[in-house]
Amino acid sequence: MKKSKILSIIAAILLVCMALVGCGGGNKDNTGDDSKKEKVTLTVWGSQEDQEMLKEMCAAYAAANPDKEYKFLFGVQGEGDAADKVLNDVTSGPDVFSFASDQINKLIAGGALARIGGQAEADVRANNTATSVESASVTINGESQLYAYPCTEDNTLFLYYDKSVIGEEDIDSLGDLLDAAHEAGRNVHFKLNDDGWYLSAFFFSYPELQYNVTYDEALVETAVDINYNNAQGLAVMKALVNYVNHPALVIQTDDSKLTTGFTPTAEGTVEVAAGVSGIWNAKTIEGILGENMGVAKLPTVEIDGQEKQLTTFMGCKLIGVNGYSQNKAEAHKLAQWLTNEQNQIKRFETRGFGPSNIKAASNDAVKNDPVLSAVLAQAQFSRAQTSVPSNYWTPMGALITPFIELKEAGTLAEITVETLQEYLDALVEQIIK
Repeated sequence: MKKSKILSIIAAILLVCMALVGCGGGNKDNTGDDSKKEKVTLTVWGSQEDQEMLKEMCAAYAAANPDKEYKFLFGVQGEGDAADKVLNDVTSGPDVFSFASDQINKLIAGGALARIGGQAEADVRANNTATSVESASVTINGESQLYAYPCTEDNTLFLYYDKSVIGEEDIDSLGDLLDAAHEAGRNVHFKLNDDGWYLSAFFFSYPELQYNVTYDEALVETAVDINYNNAQGLAVMKALVNYVNHPALVIQTDDSKLTTGFTPTAEGTVEVAAGVSGIWNAKTIEGILGENMGVAKLPTVEIDGQEKQLTTFMGCKLIGVNGYSQNKAEAHKLAQWLTNEQNQIKRFETRGFGPSNIKAASNDAVKNDPVLSAVLAQAQFSRAQTSVPSNYWTPMGALITPFIELKEAGTLAEITVETLQEYLDALVEQIIK
């Protein structure tokens, strides 16, 4: 064989070998090589109590999406003041965060919420209750626009009571409840001072007492009207005088005072017979009272000679995607995961929260939960917590603060109608625009 022919054969063999090497030997599988995966980092903010739950949900999301490598950075931030914290530095804020529904306008105006559209919007509207979708939306130029993913529908007030001293016959009216508690040597806690969210329940007992906010296209308030200083509002104030003056009613309270009050002291005495609070205290109070924990909608109150039903705000917890997120598409996918049917049930099982997802709400464990039954009963007497005037909370929280000193001095019953009207006029003056 000629030398030139031998060299040609050798060259051909070398070319085949090089081709096989270039193809990874023809059989090598690179799909498991993490170095080839897209790396995604997302910052997630939630309340202190939700941290472990959020970490579990995000870990499950990463496991369900193995084609990418996820890194999650978690921050602690309560829903109640999430808007202020996010807007403090919105461009460096979280990609995904939870917040209370009454903050949605403020967040949108500050560019902190990305609008939801396409299939994601269709899924949210189809899978969640109408109230929760309304809470996650704003109406601009007659068009309902979705800006958040509903997470819960349970943010309202209801009654907790100790069944060992309060009977079912005592919980229908506030007067009967206060008398029963006083007879047992205990108190009823209702945070009417320094919290307009609670105090509004008295004013909302009249459907005619309303506020209305007008917004421009940038969701900036251009006008605010409120009629709380009319004859019906004055009737509410007169009723408040009577109730606050009752020796069993405590209006300077908070969650810690309520739960501590249900707890027996070292001497075995108990201060609280009943209290108004929300679902966030359910597990704590159940841990204290056990089988003696009773729950119910709020009682009626007597106003101007008529029994009126205390009517509350109904808010939702929402999850939003930051409008300035550098990874917006991935943030939307995670937000959808955190609010899906499976995770809303997990949120119920972990924290006791009521689902906004329709299928999750029909889960047997959810339907049979007594606390959520109380929430649903109160939901019939509630207003969606949307489009609340920005100047509403502070003056409402301070409206009956003067009652405290007058009660301590024993002169609250002597307050004049003229003075009560002055309080209402000042309230309205601080809110209108």
